[in-house]
Amino acid sequence: MTRRKKLFAAAIALPIAVAVGVGLKVRRASSDTLGADACDKDLAAVFELCEPGGEICEKPPEGQEGACQAGCVMAKCPNQVACTELDPIWCKPCEDEEGALFHRLVIEANELCFPTPDPATWNLAMWKEYDVCHTREVERRCPALIGTKWHLPPDRRD
Repeated sequence: MTRRKKLFAAAIALPIAVAVGVGLKVRRASSDTLGADACDKDLAAVFELCEPGGEICEKPPEGQEGACQAGCVMAKCPNQVACTELDPIWCKPCEDEEGALFHRLVIEANELCFPTPDPATWNLAMWKEYDVCHTREVERRCPALIGTKWHLPPDRRD
């Protein structure tokens, strides 16, 4: 290939590569605001993604907003959080709904059991399959929840 052809190819390839890279970044930003290294470089962004009222902790039960956020962060960045005496939310056992671990298990099971990304398209069978999978997966990871009504809203228990 002549030098002129190489320069022409580079002149065309560079803008295309930039456009594709920007397109991928914009697409990732709209659907998943976290990069692969967000836990190491921008843990604040993970906390923001996990905020109560957001996509992941959309409607936590009253009083469990902080635990849901902590559980979400724990699910996204398990190596960045640890049980400390400074904040006992990270230390509570899996069956304690006011602890991060309970919410981490619920969030991870939710992501594992979703039949399709858009719940608006689910039929009754898909909802039932999701419910069975979600309950089974959470209880498999936290046997202390077996036989309890953890999956019901607090006001509907007993």
